Formats: sequence, C-alpha cells, structure tokens
Amino acid sequence: MAVDRSATFVKTTRTEAGYSFYALANATPAKPRLVYDGFGKGGILVEIWEMSEAAFGSFVALIPSLLRIGTIRLADGTTAKGLLREAHAVAEDITAFGGWRAWHSRR
Repeated sequence: MAVDRSATFVKTTRTEAGYSFYALANATPAKPRLVYDGFGKGGILVEIWEMSEAAFGSFVALIPSLLRIGTIRLADGTTAKGLLREAHAVAEDITAFGGWRAWHSRR
C-alpha cells in the first residue's frame, strides 16, 4: 500500500524493548501487527517509509477494524507512526521471528 501512495523507503530499524509481534488470525492476506505490552523482547525489524500527509490520510482510511495507527518507539530513541493491533484482536504471537519478512518467508 505504501508504494501505491508514492511513498519513499527511508530505512529499516528495530523497535525498542516491550513490543510483541503478531499475525492477525484469519486475515487474507496475512497482516502483521505490533503490540506494546511492556514485556515483549522488542527488537522487531520494521521499515520506515515517508509519504505526504494526503497519502497518509488515504492510507489510514483503508485500515480495517482490529487495527489502528499508533506511535511506535524505536531502538534508537525516535518514534514513528505504524500499524498496531487492537488488544482484543485474535492473533498468533510471532515475536520469535523478529520481523514480518522472516515470519512470512517461513511458509
């Protein structure tokens, strides 16, 4: 969806400690989401993309229920907006994979 909005890839980085990583149950295509629970080992690999405010707004409009935009704290002390899982959403804990691409490639 980022490429559809003329987004520019900036970098890969990792989350700070306290995050767990999940794949939403019964989602097609599969959807990864972070949850800050204060207990997760963190270090989840994330991609940072830059897009215009208008593009970001149209992106947010497409976010399905059980997901939300929130602020993610990164290992370098900065923050970024990203997709988080609503606490009540059923999901598989995939924290041990360390990132979405690693989990997705295991299939």
